[in-house]
Amino acid sequence: MDKIISTIYNFAYVANMKVYIATSGYRLPSGLIVKEICCLFPNDEYNHYILKPPTNWDLSDVDKRTIRFAMKNLNSLSYHDGDVPYESIETIFTRYQEYQVYTYSRVTFKLLQNILPTTIIVNVQSLGYQMPSELPNPMCCRVHNTRYCAKAKSIAIKTFMES
Repeated sequence: MDKIISTIYNFAYVANMKVYIATSGYRLPSGLIVKEICCLFPNDEYNHYILKPPTNWDLSDVDKRTIRFAMKNLNSLSYHDGDVPYESIETIFTRYQEYQVYTYSRVTFKLLQNILPTTIIVNVQSLGYQMPSELPNPMCCRVHNTRYCAKAKSIAIKTFMES
């Protein structure tokens, strides 16, 4: 009986663990390169990552032009910037495999689903949420357009889910 109660308690505890994950990066003809990740918790604590460029990715000329455009007009994050190796992306997301994950966009949803196949992941777009074209300044680590800021997006996801 104690084992059953313990199992129920553990299930209820895990079911209440939530994280709001947003990404920002470059959608290229050759694939997605994630540049920024923010994982926000219900208590407003967060983990924020700026990823270094992938080491095993050969960029085409079109990829390079797309990155230059995004750096100049969208996220203002330098492609060559970052403090976390790109190859750590799976390790970063695997930390949240026991959480209920809320995210925005089909692209981020699929990325998370590939890395966390047994995790409950909710794309808030499927709940009718549309990301505003302007988001409040989240006081991020870098000065960049808040619409393309992973921290601003994770705050917007959390605010939607708590409303």
